[in-house]
Amino acid sequence: MDTLPLELHAQIFAFACTDDGSTARTLALVSHYFREVATPYLYQSLAISGMEQMSELVARLDVTPPHLRRIRHLFLSDWTHSQTKERVVRTSEDAQDRYLAEKTFALRILTLAAPTLETLAMMVSCPYTGPPLLGALFSTPMPRLTELSVHGFYPFPHTANSMPRLETLHLSGNRNPHGLLHLGTLDTACPSLTELRISG
Repeated sequence: MDTLPLELHAQIFAFACTDDGSTARTLALVSHYFREVATPYLYQSLAISGMEQMSELVARLDVTPPHLRRIRHLFLSDWTHSQTKERVVRTSEDAQDRYLAEKTFALRILTLAAPTLETLAMMVSCPYTGPPLLGALFSTPMPRLTELSVHGFYPFPHTANSMPRLETLHLSGNRNPHGLLHLGTLDTACPSLTELRISG
């Protein structure tokens, strides 16, 4: 390893750090040199679920310079796996405040990730904040996004050229996607789309 130039180490790290971010974090602990090389890849590939993980990520990203927070691959869920399995939607005022906070954190993550994002899988379980959150997703310009998978009660993509490179789109969770292809908004928002999959 000592004989390889920095550029090759960086390229190796770029290929190695495509999991949920744990590889980059582990490599950064090896030595000062490895930390320097791994730092640009710490956020390259992330899996974030629930309010705690979202709030922690937002706190980190807000203080990280843009060139070090290049998020290329993101799985984002407003609820944790256990919350989603529980399928209990609370209606108390505290719960409503929590839902709003989850939406705010998710929107902030999307905004910070949008310029570099290439693949996005987004699962939105909250029925109160899901449609506006997914509406904001489809309004956010994502110039490099090529693959998008959305699960939740989604509105149709509507902002012109917001995802100009999007080739693969999987929509899941809208009980009645009637009109998706007839309104013309899909072609306008995603002009490079070659694969569309719609499931229950």
